[in-house]
Amino acid sequence: MSLGKHILILVMLFIGAFNAFASDNDYIIYSIGNEEANCKFEDNRVNCIYKDSDGFIWVGTGTTVERINGKYTSLYTFAEKQVGITPSPFLVNALIENHKHDFWVGTIQGLFRMNHEKRILERVFTEEINFSVQALEKDEENRLYIGTVNGLYIYDGKKLRHIIIDEKNILSDNNRILDIAIYNHSSVWLLTPNGVVICDAQSGSLKQYRCTLSSCGQLKCLVKVDDTLYIGTEKGNIITFNLLHLNFAPYWNEIKVPISNLTYEKDVLGVATSGQGIFLLSLNERKIIYSATYGRETEQDLLSNNISSILLSQGDIWCGTGYYLGMNILRKKNESFKRYDKGIFKTKDIAVRSFLPTREYSFIGTREGFYYVHEATGKIQYIDVRGDKTGNLRSNLIFSFHEYEGYILVGTCGGGLSAFTPQTATFKETPLTRACVSNDIFMFLEDENGKLWLATSDGLYSYDRQTQTVREYNASNSGMPGNIVYGIYLDSAKRFWVGTDKGLAVFDSQTGKCSQDMLPEVYCKEAIRYIYEGRDGTLFFCQLNNRLLVADKSLNHFHHLSPLCPNFIQDDQGFYWLGQWDGLLRIDENLNRYTFFPSINDLNTNAGPPILKDKNGMLWICGVKGLFMVNPRTDFIPSPVQITEMQINGNFYADDYKLKSDSTLYLKSNENTITFRFASLGYEKPKLIKYEYMLQGKDSTWTVLTNEDKVSYFDLPAGEYVFQIRKFLDSDSIDQVSFKIRTNRSWMAYAGIIIIIIVIVSLFVFKNKKTVSVNATVPDKLPEDSQPEKKVTIQPTESYVKLSEKEASEVIDALKKYMQEQQAYLNVDLKQSEVAVAIGYPTYLLSAIFTHYLKIGYYDFVNSYRVEQFKQSVSEGKHKKYTLVTLAEKCGFKSKASFFRAFKKFTGTTPNEYIQQFDKE
Repeated sequence: MSLGKHILILVMLFIGAFNAFASDNDYIIYSIGNEEANCKFEDNRVNCIYKDSDGFIWVGTGTTVERINGKYTSLYTFAEKQVGITPSPFLVNALIENHKHDFWVGTIQGLFRMNHEKRILERVFTEEINFSVQALEKDEENRLYIGTVNGLYIYDGKKLRHIIIDEKNILSDNNRILDIAIYNHSSVWLLTPNGVVICDAQSGSLKQYRCTLSSCGQLKCLVKVDDTLYIGTEKGNIITFNLLHLNFAPYWNEIKVPISNLTYEKDVLGVATSGQGIFLLSLNERKIIYSATYGRETEQDLLSNNISSILLSQGDIWCGTGYYLGMNILRKKNESFKRYDKGIFKTKDIAVRSFLPTREYSFIGTREGFYYVHEATGKIQYIDVRGDKTGNLRSNLIFSFHEYEGYILVGTCGGGLSAFTPQTATFKETPLTRACVSNDIFMFLEDENGKLWLATSDGLYSYDRQTQTVREYNASNSGMPGNIVYGIYLDSAKRFWVGTDKGLAVFDSQTGKCSQDMLPEVYCKEAIRYIYEGRDGTLFFCQLNNRLLVADKSLNHFHHLSPLCPNFIQDDQGFYWLGQWDGLLRIDENLNRYTFFPSINDLNTNAGPPILKDKNGMLWICGVKGLFMVNPRTDFIPSPVQITEMQINGNFYADDYKLKSDSTLYLKSNENTITFRFASLGYEKPKLIKYEYMLQGKDSTWTVLTNEDKVSYFDLPAGEYVFQIRKFLDSDSIDQVSFKIRTNRSWMAYAGIIIIIIVIVSLFVFKNKKTVSVNATVPDKLPEDSQPEKKVTIQPTESYVKLSEKEASEVIDALKKYMQEQQAYLNVDLKQSEVAVAIGYPTYLLSAIFTHYLKIGYYDFVNSYRVEQFKQSVSEGKHKKYTLVTLAEKCGFKSKASFFRAFKKFTGTTPNEYIQQFDKE
């Protein structure tokens, strides 16, 4: 272990009690629309944000209106040509959907309406409204209220009415309508720089209420909540206007810069400022519950402190910048998925392999030893092989824990079993630890008689605490299918299940014999990793190849369930939770409905450890990026998928306004190369969205799609098709488009012409055929004097190193000898600088060797040895003993992703394909 890590542990010993799940921030902040984001805007000055009736987010910019469709936008441009060199000639101040899909846009030049056919914005009421439109609203009768710098306009679908606030002075500030709030079916409140005005929509009558609070400056924006108007001001104050008592009052005055925009959702007031970022206020408590400002740290800070617009939507915050930087999305950290942190101890950078919560301590097993945390005081201790002076901890890779007879049993990979006393931080020897000294300890089970059972890599062990005797059961003495026992389980029918590397069996603890008589033969040979029983008696057998075998309680019916399943558990509400490599999968008790939770908060589950449920019903999940607790009682709100666009032969054909799931599109025979684009209306990060798609009429199964938002089909034959897209395994999120490609009826004529051409060409070739001499041969080897001279050319750079071939060969020989003899590649954190020191050459020289002589990167060089070590392990049959990831870790790989990527690069196949081919041979 590094010196830095030892220092960190020493510091942690003196840390007091902290919240176990403290987080650095309540929101994860990421950007959109700028050059660094996945989705880029045509114009990244975001001045207005709006959410439509379908759930799409729209932004109004300096020159465009754009709808966010995930990784791209639907772009609407203004039909008028830009005049002059103004950077924002059509700056959008307001957006509204008056009727379904009928959008109106207010700009600094006037009022516009969307044309979805041409994707343009067309000016309306050109003569009447040829000045800045500041605000748009609509009432229940779909009357459109248009707030301008020249008073209010009301459009009822037939005629446009103009209402001036101050008729005596057209240039008065009272005629500048900055914002609008609907009061009831016939009246609205208008905000002017000096106060508020109530307007009767039918009679046009007005009544003004001037703001008398001198410390506010001019009024800027408003939002209505029940019977109160909350108003942002020029001097940073928020004031209120009571609609019942008709008076102004101070509300909040903790900032001193102008408030540019307000939004409201569920007792939370969102505040955008021109200089201090954003604030969230609790209306009831009148205090700040969250704030964010500009900074340079990704996912922690805003792009700018100058915020022009803000929108609260289902807990998310959307805010646009005023300096052409795009916009930020602030996503509430999912309170149902919390990483375990304790003070300065963070599990974020730890690959957790096992976990055990006890009444006093929490034990966290890793590949480099284990931590245990005293929950009351927050005291943290770290134990590894080097720190154990007794030699009773023989491996740092911790597979399992179990609390037994006052001490903690620690199951390791390759180091057998240890017994640990946390109060004294010491290990002790027992008959059981003496029996298990070099095997893998996968899991523990206590039966109703208090006897302890261990699933290990060399059989099943039992320990009787009364007699202190240990017994071993294996394939030779008990009839077990295999010697490697991965999983054990005692079900409600008192059947003792044993999952081995060569199949499943039922164990009789009285006779010590195994039987497979009650199991179909086809299910007796697959390696079983976990066994679990649902509360209704349904049995689940998680196979080592990640398939899930399901059986009813009576064992009359067996079937495979499609989800991959490294681990499995049922929560108190009846939902089953399955660990996936890229998240969690939840299935209802009837095994019909699925919900997938992709890597939220970096939750990447491991294939090894099972999911654990504590006494409070919380789920604990060991992941490659920390330890997580899941609250299964949370209401998880699904987000639908929407097909947003269809392209034919590379050209735009239709968007979602025409793509209806209950109608069929008819295409010509040559309109047969089709691309569909789609988006999740949850607006998750693209890399966290996992889709499935299928084209009925062509595909028979669903295809998984990750971090992509389009699917293309080429040269489809004539026929009827239905394209379907959904979230991974989520039938509730499905969207579809039906289409039919017509038959080309002129094919026979074309076929006849082609046949005639073929006959003519064939006759011509036959008539002019000549014999080609084949006597000339190519020499097997060039003469020595014509052999090209082997040279090593190094491009001149500032770090250019001149080496002769002999000198380079000496360095390479030392490098390879070190790798082969010391097996340094087994160190997952092996650095190039460490290798240079070990072989006695400077780091810059070693870099030159990799770059100019070996023509390979350092990490590729080291991974090539790890791949060969993995192949050697497979040839020795270790893949039948360990999971792929465990075996890869033993070969030096730090993660599944790097292992799969390197193996594919050096072998051209995946590890699974390689193993399957090896087993066949």
